[in-house]
Amino acid sequence: GRGEVRSLEKEARLRRVQEGGPAPKWDTREAEGMAASATSAALFGGGLGFLTQVYSNAVRQLPVLRKPWEHGLASVVGAGFGLAVIDMEERLRVYIEEQTQARSRK
Repeated sequence: GRGEVRSLEKEARLRRVQEGGPAPKWDTREAEGMAASATSAALFGGGLGFLTQVYSNAVRQLPVLRKPWEHGLASVVGAGFGLAVIDMEERLRVYIEEQTQARSRK
């Protein structure tokens, strides 16, 4: 499928660089995908933070939008968490690739 083609392309680029060939040109499809995923993660995390604050007020039977600054703060924290998840995912992917290459050399 499409995922297999992309992984084969990445492997080919990695081999070229390891063999001392020219560095691959920046793949704009990957950059667009990363930007879209970062935007959607920030929006999702921000929305989740906002809804958590709304839920918290509703459970305590307070006005739902009481202290609106708390909703903004929760949204910012949620957006930061969403972006942190993407960063953690990328670091984990790189770590797994390094471990896989190290095991294949043995």
